[in-house]
Amino acid sequence: MPEHDATLIRRPVLTGQQQVEGLWWPAERFTEQQCARLIVQHWQTGARAFRFADGHLLCWRQPLSLHCDTLAGWPLIRQGRGLCSAPLTEQERAHLPTADLWLVRGSQVSALHLRDATALAPGDWLAISDYPLHETFDCRSTLPEPELEPLGIASDVRDILGDAVGPASPEREGVMQALQARQRQAVDKSPSAQPATAARSDPWRAPSGPYPDWLKMAVFLGLVMLMSALAAQFDQARPSGSVNIGAVLISLLIGVVLFTLLLMGLRKLLRQRDVPVRQGGAPGSAKAAQQARRQAPQQAAANDSAPPGKAPPALAPRARRGWHKPATWRRWLTRLTRHSRLSDLYGKRQAAYVQRMLAMFEDGDLQEALRHAIPIGSGQGATEQSFGTPQRRDELKLSQHTGPGRAMLFEEDMEAHLKQLYRQAFERLDREGRVEEAVFVLAELLKVRQEALDYLEKHGRHQQAAELALGWDMPAAMIVRLLCLAGDWQRALLVARRDDAFAEAVPMLQDKWPEQADRLRLEWAQALIGKGLWLQAVDVVWPLPAERPRAAQWLLDAEAAGGRLAIGALVKRAILLPDTLASYGTWVEQLRDDPQRYTERAALAEALLQHQDQQAALAWLSGATVHAILADQSCGHTRLTQSQLQTLMKMSQDPLLQADLPARLLMPAARTSLDKVADTLEWTAPQAGSRAILDAAVLDDDRYLLALGEAGASVIDASGKTLFHFSVPAQELVIAHSRQVALALARHDGVWRISKLDLVNRTAKDLGVLMFNVHARSFDGTAWTIGRDKQVRVVDVDHGFATLWHVSDLPGKIICLREDTKHEHWWLYNPDGDNQFWHYTLPERRLTGREPMPARIYEDSDQVFCFDGQFLEYRLKHVDTGAPILLLEEGRDRKGYRLPGLDETSAEHDSDAVLLKASTHWLLVAYVNGDRQSAWHMIHRDSDRLCARLQWPQHDLYEVIVRSCGDDWLLFDGEGRFSHLNIDEGRQRNISVN
Repeated sequence: MPEHDATLIRRPVLTGQQQVEGLWWPAERFTEQQCARLIVQHWQTGARAFRFADGHLLCWRQPLSLHCDTLAGWPLIRQGRGLCSAPLTEQERAHLPTADLWLVRGSQVSALHLRDATALAPGDWLAISDYPLHETFDCRSTLPEPELEPLGIASDVRDILGDAVGPASPEREGVMQALQARQRQAVDKSPSAQPATAARSDPWRAPSGPYPDWLKMAVFLGLVMLMSALAAQFDQARPSGSVNIGAVLISLLIGVVLFTLLLMGLRKLLRQRDVPVRQGGAPGSAKAAQQARRQAPQQAAANDSAPPGKAPPALAPRARRGWHKPATWRRWLTRLTRHSRLSDLYGKRQAAYVQRMLAMFEDGDLQEALRHAIPIGSGQGATEQSFGTPQRRDELKLSQHTGPGRAMLFEEDMEAHLKQLYRQAFERLDREGRVEEAVFVLAELLKVRQEALDYLEKHGRHQQAAELALGWDMPAAMIVRLLCLAGDWQRALLVARRDDAFAEAVPMLQDKWPEQADRLRLEWAQALIGKGLWLQAVDVVWPLPAERPRAAQWLLDAEAAGGRLAIGALVKRAILLPDTLASYGTWVEQLRDDPQRYTERAALAEALLQHQDQQAALAWLSGATVHAILADQSCGHTRLTQSQLQTLMKMSQDPLLQADLPARLLMPAARTSLDKVADTLEWTAPQAGSRAILDAAVLDDDRYLLALGEAGASVIDASGKTLFHFSVPAQELVIAHSRQVALALARHDGVWRISKLDLVNRTAKDLGVLMFNVHARSFDGTAWTIGRDKQVRVVDVDHGFATLWHVSDLPGKIICLREDTKHEHWWLYNPDGDNQFWHYTLPERRLTGREPMPARIYEDSDQVFCFDGQFLEYRLKHVDTGAPILLLEEGRDRKGYRLPGLDETSAEHDSDAVLLKASTHWLLVAYVNGDRQSAWHMIHRDSDRLCARLQWPQHDLYEVIVRSCGDDWLLFDGEGRFSHLNIDEGRQRNISVN
C-alpha cells in the first residue's frame, strides 16, 4: 500500500457531530462476518460497498449527521473529491496524493483507490429462499363487514332439553305458519302493532286479536247507543218522581268511555317513551324493541354481540337483562284495585283459574298442570298486578325474560302453598327421571334458575346447562365453567376474555375437574401475556410444574425490559427461584451503590412491600438494599410511611440495623400536588424539535411512546433519547392499561392499518385493517371498542378482531367515545336533534345511563365532551372593563374565569379563539394572546383557582394536541415540542423530539 510521508496530520481522528458519508472497518479489528453484518446494518438506498485487502468500505449516497464517538468503525467525511478519516486543513489537503480514500493512522496517511477494490453486493448475502413471497397488500380492500348472525340461545325447551317433554300436535306447523304470515302482514301495515304469537309461554299475556282499535271503539260506541235506547224506553215506563235510571246509566257509560280513551292515550304515549333498556347491550328504537319481544330470544339478542366475517364461532349474546319502569297508570290502578271492590271484576275469574290448576295438581295430571301453572313472581321483584285471566301454555318454554313483569299478587299463605305444591311436583318428576320437566318447574315456576343449572349439572347435562346459563346471562365464571365441561372451549374462552372471568372460573374447576382447570389456566396465562401483565402470568402458570420453564423464560423477558418491570421480576425470582438469585448479586450491588438509581430502588421497595408475606424468601434482597432505601428516604427520593419503613426493617431480618435506628424514622416532605400550590406556576413550552409528533402516551419509568406517522413509533426517556423504535406507521396510539402493550393506528384511504406493539419484547405485529369512525384510546390489552355509524363492536385484537360484544341499530351515529378502566361513555348524534349520551360500566359492560344530550342554553355557546364523559357548555363574554370572561355552565351552576391578554380581534372574528379541555377536577383553557402565542391555563374546578399558566409558541390552538390520562396531561405539536404536566407532583417536563 503506498504511503505519503511529506506531511504529518495533526488531528488524526474525527470527533463530535459530523456529516459522515461512509464507514471504514479495518481488517485487523473486524472479521469478514462482522464486516458483512455491519454493512447490512448500515445500508441505505443508493449505498456502495467495497472490499480492500486491509478492510471494508461503505459509501452512502447522502451524508448523515452522526456522532463519531458512537460509531462502530472509522467515520469518513468528504475532503475534496475523496473521503478521509480525519479533519484536514487546507495545507494538509494540498499535500495529499490523488486517491479516492485517505486513511489516517497516527500521523501518516494511506491512500486507496476504488479500482483496486472489489465491489460487493450485500443483497446476495441475504438468504430469502425460506420466506414466502406475497403480493403487496392493497389497503383499498378491507376486512368483510361482520355478519351479525343470530347464533344464540334457544328458548324452546325441546331445543335445549330434547323431545322428552312431549311431541307437538301434527297440526302445529300449519297453524304456526298461518299465524306467522298473519303476524308479518300486521307488522307491515302497522309497525307499532303487536300481533299474537303462535305459542304462549307466558300465561299472563292475553291473546290480542287482529281487530284494529277503531273497530273496537265503534263496537263499544254501538253498545253504548243500544243501552241508551233501552234506558230511554225504561224511563218512559217508570213512575213519576223516581230516579232517572237512563240518565245515570248514560252518564256512567260516558265516564267509562272518556276514562278508557284517557288510558289508551296514556298507554300509547308511555309505550313510545318507555323503550326497554338492557344492560348487556344498547336498546334500539321502539319498533325494534317490540319486534325483539315477539321474536325468538336468539333473534331478540342479536344486537348484543355477533361474530365478524370469517371469525371463530360466534359468542352467544347476552340476555336482555335490564330495568323496566311500570306504566304510571298501571301502578295507580294496582293500588286502587287492591284496596277496593274493583278487584272483584277480575278476581273471580282468576280464582276460578287457580282452582282448576290446583285440581290438576291434586289429580296427578302433571302434563296439563304444568301448562296451566302460574309462575311465582318473576324472580326480580314483580310489582305489577295482572288484570287478565291466565291462559294455558301451548308449549313448555323457558322464558328469556330477566326483568320484573306482571303477576298475580297472592297472599303469603297462598304463595307458600303454591311453592310447596311445585316442590312436590318437582320431586315427583325427579323420581320418575323426567329431568326436562323438572327443570321447567325449577326455572319457570319457582324461578330458582341457579338450582335448575345445578340440577342439570348433577345429571351430567353440561351442554344444556351452558346454553341456559348463556340465555339467562348468569355470572360469567359459571358460564365459562359449564362451557369447559361441555367441551365448547372456543365459546368458553370468548366469554372469559370478554368478561375477564378466568380468575373466578379456574377455582370453580380445580377440585373436581383438574384437567379442564389446568387447560383454562394456560389460556389465562396467555391472555395475561397478551395484555402485557407478565408477572401476573408467571403467578398463574406456576402451579403447573410442567410449565415452569416457560414461566422462567417470562421472567427473563421481563428482566430484559428493564425499569419497574425488571425490578418486579427480580422480586418474583427471589420468591419462586431462590436458588438462581446468587447470580444477581453484582447487579443488586450496583443497584444499591449507584446514587442515580433511586427510582429503581423506590420501585424495589414498593415490590417488596407487596410481598411482605414472603419475608423469609425476600430477606437477602431486603437486607442488601434497605440501607440505600433509607438513604433515599432521607434525601426525599422515596415517600414511604413510618409503617412501611418498619416493615422493610423486619423483612431484612437485620437485628443490628433495627437496634441502631431511632424509634421514629425520618419522614419525607409532603408532596405538593398542583391543586395545593400557593401561587400560580409559570411554565414555558419546550424548544422546537425536528420530528412531528402525531400522538403520545405515558409509560412507566418516565418513558413515553410517540407516534411519528410514517416514520413509525418510538419509545423515548425523560431526556428525549430514543430507547427503541417500531418500524410500523403510527398516527394514533391506543395504550393498554398495563402500559406494556399498545396499538399503532395509521389511516390510509378510509381504512385503518392496525399494529400491536409489544413494549417488553420490543416487537410489532401487523393485525390487518379495519373500517371505523371512532375508537377507544385505551383498552385492557385484549378487548378494544370501535364504532362505525350506528353500531359499536368490542373486538379481540389477539384473535383476528373476533367480536366479543356488539350493539347495532343505535338511535344515532356514534361520533365520540370516552373511556377509562371502569367506565365508557358514548355520544350518539342524530340529525333530527335527538342526540343521546350513554354510559356503560366495565368490564361487565352494563348500560347504566341513557340520557338526552343537554340542549344549549345560549346560541353563541359551544359544548365540550370532557375526558370523563361529561358535557360542559361555555361561551366568551366581553366586558367593558377588564379581561374577557369565559362563562362555564355546569348544570345549574355558572362560573366565570377571566382570560387576561386575550386577543380581542381574533376573539371577535374567530370562533376558535378559545379551546377548552376538561376532566373531573381540572380545566385546561387555551386562547391566543396579543403576542400571537397561545396561553394555556390549568384551573382547578373544585376551588376555581388558576394553578398553572403555560405559554406555547403555536398560535393555532388546534395544532397543539392534548391527551389526558388520570393525573398526566400531555401537550405536543407537529414541530417536535412535547410537554408532560403531572398533576399529582405539580411539575412539568419539557422534551424536544429530534
